[in-house]
Amino acid sequence: MTTTFKKILITAVVAIPTAVISFLVIQYLLRDKSDIFQSLQKEAAYINTQTPLQLDEETTLDSAVAMNKNSFAYYYTLIYRSDAVNKDTVTKYVKPALIARLKNNPEMDYFREKKITLYYHYFGYDSLPAVTLKITPDLYSN
Repeated sequence: MTTTFKKILITAVVAIPTAVISFLVIQYLLRDKSDIFQSLQKEAAYINTQTPLQLDEETTLDSAVAMNKNSFAYYYTLIYRSDAVNKDTVTKYVKPALIARLKNNPEMDYFREKKITLYYHYFGYDSLPAVTLKITPDLYSN
């Protein structure tokens, strides 16, 4: 065998398995992220079959959206005009309750496992934004 042929053979023996393994790893990683997004989309679709849903005397869940593989959003309407909502009060009282729910509710396991950022968008009855709460995984990780 010539030296050139040996070099080509060695390169092929090393490069082809490396390329195949790299391809499979990339496909696995991309599939996992795609699966997360698809799961979030299915969850949003399921929630949206139940909406609008009156949660309490002040709050209606209007819809849910899978924003991407890392983010999920809920949209609510309040019985108040948007400019009458006290953002500080919502942040002080509602946000800790949402975080506690994320930490303790078994229904939220998937969000915890996949480290999903959740957005809670509240609108007034005038359809204008009142307040948005962002809850990142570092806030609800146990």
